[in-house]
Amino acid sequence: MKHSWIHVAAALSALLVLALPAAAGEAQMPTPDSGATDALFRDAQPIISVSEVRRGQTGYGLTVFAGTEPERFDVEVIGVIRNMNPDVSFILARLTGKGLERSGVARGMSGSPVYIDGKLAGAVAFSWPFPNEAVAGITPIEVMRQLSGLKPAPPAVTTPPPVKMADLLAGRQPKDLLERQLGGLQSRFLNGATPSLQWAASGFGERSQGLLRQFLGNVAPSGKALPGDAAEDLVPGGAVAAVLVDGDLSMAAYGTVTDRYGDQVLAFGHPFLGFGPIRVPMATAEVVTLFSSQADSFKISNAGRIIGAFEQDRLAGIQGRIGAEAPMVPMVLRVKGETVHEYNVRLADFPEFMPLLVGSTVLAGLEAASYSQGAQGIDLVARLKLREHGDLEIRQSFDSDNAGTEAAVHVLGIVDYLVRNPLEQVDLEGVEIDVEQSRKPRAADLVGAHADRTVVRPGERVHLNLDLVPYRGERFRHSVTVDLPEDLPAGRYSLLVGDGASADAARLSLEPAEPVSIHQALERLRSFHSRRDLVVLGVYAGAGLSVGGEVMPRLPGSVRSIWSAAGSGSAVPLRTTIAQEERESLNVPVSGIVRIDLEVRRREPVEGEKAGQPARPGSSGGAAETAKAPAASGEKGRS
Repeated sequence: MKHSWIHVAAALSALLVLALPAAAGEAQMPTPDSGATDALFRDAQPIISVSEVRRGQTGYGLTVFAGTEPERFDVEVIGVIRNMNPDVSFILARLTGKGLERSGVARGMSGSPVYIDGKLAGAVAFSWPFPNEAVAGITPIEVMRQLSGLKPAPPAVTTPPPVKMADLLAGRQPKDLLERQLGGLQSRFLNGATPSLQWAASGFGERSQGLLRQFLGNVAPSGKALPGDAAEDLVPGGAVAAVLVDGDLSMAAYGTVTDRYGDQVLAFGHPFLGFGPIRVPMATAEVVTLFSSQADSFKISNAGRIIGAFEQDRLAGIQGRIGAEAPMVPMVLRVKGETVHEYNVRLADFPEFMPLLVGSTVLAGLEAASYSQGAQGIDLVARLKLREHGDLEIRQSFDSDNAGTEAAVHVLGIVDYLVRNPLEQVDLEGVEIDVEQSRKPRAADLVGAHADRTVVRPGERVHLNLDLVPYRGERFRHSVTVDLPEDLPAGRYSLLVGDGASADAARLSLEPAEPVSIHQALERLRSFHSRRDLVVLGVYAGAGLSVGGEVMPRLPGSVRSIWSAAGSGSAVPLRTTIAQEERESLNVPVSGIVRIDLEVRRREPVEGEKAGQPARPGSSGGAAETAKAPAASGEKGRS
């Protein structure tokens, strides 16, 4: 994987070498407790300082080439690259033996301990693409050990969600949202160096594997080690995994243990994700083989059992503790197609990447059960269990050549908003997703509509006839009955008729109200409609306000004037009023939205007009423009 940022990291002053990348957003680096650190190292193996390392010194390294037992390879010091960044140095060494002359430095060797004069010098951390020999950058151990002096802390999520509530309602999630989140898994390095970390996944199909490879480089196949096959404990030179997804599907980053003293484990010799304090499950592993390649050699590994948690993710490497616990979120995915498949997984409770883990698991599950691409239809039901906020159920249908990815991105966007919303922390306790797959698209396009009459009175019943065209089918007609509100004022009254998603988007356009509390946000999410819902919105021109996440339609001019005089920046003027909303569930999804214009005539004025208030625009029977109406009367529109 060719990234821009590790050719450099190591033996420097504690603050600089351990400092987080700017993207992690930590305000101040915590200072290690020297007394506690000394106690930790009382029984640790002796080390050699980078200042004592000289060109031509020889030693050895430890890593697992197959199985679980670390084996030796030879090391010759080429020199020390000093001050690559201020006070940051690396040991540069040539590795030989065990076929490294042919394979070069392999992915999965990150963290392999290197010993000079019988003392621990540091960890194999990086190399460069297409080498003629195995030359590695080694992070000095004296810097890595400073990680053990840092106190564990819950990870802080500082980046805002890329998905806003308005985008969710309008169906405007970025098409590349999944790719954007995958990009966040890229390690940050300098000078074109390649980290020796190995990403691996099991259960992911070609589409999802391809996305992983696009951002993470070589993604190796992996599996589950049989009982007794993986290491029972973590030792220097042994394989170790940082687990993001565990269960029937899995995704983890594999490397090597550099140092172990007491319950402390140091590994990788470079950042994992670069987020400072983290809580990610730490597992043992079994190496199946080291696969030699001219382009990018790598280890193929099987994950063992989780025995602890990684707690620090810094420039110098990662630190974990045996016995520590990293919370995981259970997820059940059921895929119903020609057969029924159920996948049970656990996801690392990492808010920054939880949306990605949920979305990629949906896509991987579809591929594992059947397929994710090609013309198809998908009905999705997602149940998200939220601590202190109850369950949130989302239903949606997708019909296209890319329905699988659209379903995954839809769930990803909702989870992203929940766990990274700017209003309040929301803890996700569980995820349950049912996906029903059809072999061909089923959505019927709504191409036209008309009412049985266009001049109506308040309270009357109106019959609507809708024209729909199914996928590769004959045009058909569907009838809908709408009872008009009793208090409609005279003038133009428009009925917007469409699928649930398009109607939600139209409602947002007419009555924008970004939530200001998590209660409002969840209420809005629970109001989402599916494309299997046929929704009718009744709209007329009537001034109101959107204030504090709430819509106040049909306000008297005096009230609106008070808000304007107060200079409230939260008040958004509205030019329309949604007077009614009707919903009907259909047997097939619908796509599209149309507008039907009616003329309302009253035998007497409405209450506001009786009190001497000015008639609303259009009450004389003239044409009143509906704010942002999706289409002309009876014509198909898109939101």
